[in-house]
Amino acid sequence: MKIAVMAGTPIDTNMGAVLLEKNGFSEGEIIRIPISENPVKQTIFQTSETEYKEKVINGHIDNIKKVDCNVLLVYCNSLSGAVDFEKLGKKNNIKIVTPMQIYREIAGKYKKIAVFAANAQGLAGIENAMFKGNSNINITGMTFLEIVKEIEKGTLPEVIAEKFHFGKLAEYLKNLGNEAILLGCTHFPYIESEIRKKSDMEIINPSQEMLEKIKQKS
Repeated sequence: MKIAVMAGTPIDTNMGAVLLEKNGFSEGEIIRIPISENPVKQTIFQTSETEYKEKVINGHIDNIKKVDCNVLLVYCNSLSGAVDFEKLGKKNNIKIVTPMQIYREIAGKYKKIAVFAANAQGLAGIENAMFKGNSNINITGMTFLEIVKEIEKGTLPEVIAEKFHFGKLAEYLKNLGNEAILLGCTHFPYIESEIRKKSDMEIINPSQEMLEKIKQKS
């Protein structure tokens, strides 16, 4: 089975491919589709006109279907929030898995949750998905494009944790009454261990649930 990984930049596209490889997929089965060169250009793409975004995504879907690939993993929170992939999946008759599907399903488990997103586009998409799953959920939303840039540069996780004061941030979020921290950017598993060191709240990484959906759709 061939599977395409689409994400915002080459870095998070490769993160998605590595996740698949660690879970039984071979290199030859994976097609990598980075939409932009870097996080800034990806944010510009996500804030562009809907018609343009859909044209670009549809073009990539056409290409992967030509090589008999019928499953698309969108390994990017902000991208999956900025484009209606459910509509594109139906239009192109292709199976698409996105983080937003997971957020909608898990929202009912929480009353108040902190969301770490890359940018406001991603945060808005996550908020929309979670409210569809639980209209009473209370979301503390935070955007960290600067952390994404550090991850793209390969800055060590412990250095990022110190620079962005993870300990104080975790304490602040807990004092607000949040039950969990949602890693609402597919770059953020890179710093997951450092967040766990600084917080005793539940940390939600949607990757495993996305893998289960891929297996269901295979």
